[in-house]
Amino acid sequence: MQLDPLGDFRRTHRNGELRMAHVGQTVRLLGWCRRARNLGSLLFIDIRDRWGVAQLVADENQASPDLLAKLKAVRGEYVIGAEGLVCERESKNPAMPTGDVEVRITGLKIFNTSQTPPIPIDDSAGEANEDLRLKYRFLDLRRDRLQRNMALRSEVANVTRAYFRKNDFIEFETPMLGRSTPEGARDYLVPSRVHPGEFYALPQSPQLYKQLLQVSGFERYVQICRCFRDEDLRADRQPEFTQIDVEMSFVRQEDIQTMLEGLMAEVAPLAADAKKTTAPPFPRLPYRDAMELYGSDKPDLRCKVKITDATGIFAKSEFALLRAASESGGKQRVRGMFFPGDAAGASSRKHLDAYQEQARQMGAGGLPYIKWGSDGMSGSFKKYVTPELESELKKTFQVESNGLLVFAVGADAETSRVLGDLRLRLAKDFGLIAEGAFEFLWVTDFPLFMWDEEDKRLVACHHPFTSPHPDDLALLESNPSACRAQAYDLVLNGYEVGGGSIRIHDSATQGCMFKAIGIGEEEARNKFGFLLDALSYGAPPHGGIALGLDRLVMLLAGSDNIREVIAFPKTAQARCLMTDAPNQVGQRQLDELKIKQ
Repeated sequence: MQLDPLGDFRRTHRNGELRMAHVGQTVRLLGWCRRARNLGSLLFIDIRDRWGVAQLVADENQASPDLLAKLKAVRGEYVIGAEGLVCERESKNPAMPTGDVEVRITGLKIFNTSQTPPIPIDDSAGEANEDLRLKYRFLDLRRDRLQRNMALRSEVANVTRAYFRKNDFIEFETPMLGRSTPEGARDYLVPSRVHPGEFYALPQSPQLYKQLLQVSGFERYVQICRCFRDEDLRADRQPEFTQIDVEMSFVRQEDIQTMLEGLMAEVAPLAADAKKTTAPPFPRLPYRDAMELYGSDKPDLRCKVKITDATGIFAKSEFALLRAASESGGKQRVRGMFFPGDAAGASSRKHLDAYQEQARQMGAGGLPYIKWGSDGMSGSFKKYVTPELESELKKTFQVESNGLLVFAVGADAETSRVLGDLRLRLAKDFGLIAEGAFEFLWVTDFPLFMWDEEDKRLVACHHPFTSPHPDDLALLESNPSACRAQAYDLVLNGYEVGGGSIRIHDSATQGCMFKAIGIGEEEARNKFGFLLDALSYGAPPHGGIALGLDRLVMLLAGSDNIREVIAFPKTAQARCLMTDAPNQVGQRQLDELKIKQ
């Protein structure tokens, strides 16, 4: 086929903008053939660009032989240009924004042909498996949903930049090639050819640079930056990702939270299906309360079910498993959740067994339950439930209707893990999560340290530059494991979308922090000497936060897979199926880098 040159053919309109107001106008359109149909004497082509779809039509009895030949040659995904007259449709299509009109073709150019795509391009045609989609990502990105996701991502970035610009922030770019540091996830390392045997590390975040910029006196820093972490992947995590990085001087935790709430108030309305969004100021919940009430440090507040301590209720119960917890001296507790509604009260044995199995896989001995349904009360330990105990359970868990009450028994860490996960699964099964809601929450007062069982030492929960809570400073040397951090996470619908802290701004406290995690003076000077030097030259009180742009856009797009909002993502095995990366390199390159296989 002889292809047409583009020449001076220019579009007059975008395909998705044609309306009744354009009737009678001659237009030129550019794009891809979404679908071609031959209905006897009438030929139809749906032409698609990133702004939408328009219907082209031609009558075999009126079209010239050359035009007719071209029209009949067009196949799906051909790149075409069309000229014609906008007319009102006889049979309108209310499902299409352009469905009131069509373009009667007077001229057609074919700029390129296409093989039959190995994956569906039209969302209505179903979806290929994800590996095939990622292999042909350049085609997958033509789909309407992904086009919308990429446009949403761009708009979130634009709104973010405009918001921080009007709040007098300066946007920076910090180095991609930096120094490997000992804390956090594994680094991606880059060997230096100029300095054989030495390596750069790709940044896990610009943490140290943005702190140094506060020492430099810029006071308000922002950067939309790429970050890299060599860690195990999941649906909402990638080895390379983008974060909105913010740092401010002379601020308190509340100042940073207020600044970010303003951004969220501007970003949240970009979601197409947002029905309800938390209005600033967002709720604040200490970490301990989050674990106690929701079994999670990132609770989904769209579900109103809370965990309740029921240990004391079973102190005199004949059910030995539950009674034993009340006799354990606080080492174990009975904690439960009530899920209201007829659907919960009618839970089948099959579903209850599945919940039991999930609890066992997370380390619980089982999942004792009581339910109230159309047949009254039943449960796994019904024979131990006296009328008095039933009344006490209803009072404690505010049972006013049919529903399901489940329990976990054990140490707090175990019951939080079990009930936290089951809370969301059961709430989804019973329709207790408010769809279309965007529920923001700040989780605060995290532990400063956690115990690393493998290394047998304390490690920083967030990072070693997080400031201790001012009320706990005295504990930093005497009892560091009891210290709280001036750290805070922004949670949206059960996902952590951002995390930040007030930073340590004096070298003495930073030295104590290093000591608590087993980094001595010499090692600290070797690895962080530039930071310790900076802190000794008049570092201001400062703090900041980093938001995961990918995860935020994922939630705004209504997806649960971060790969749906990244143009060219990696698989769960950190591979790019499209370019086949990572790949082996030649011996010459290895020799230049002084690397032996």
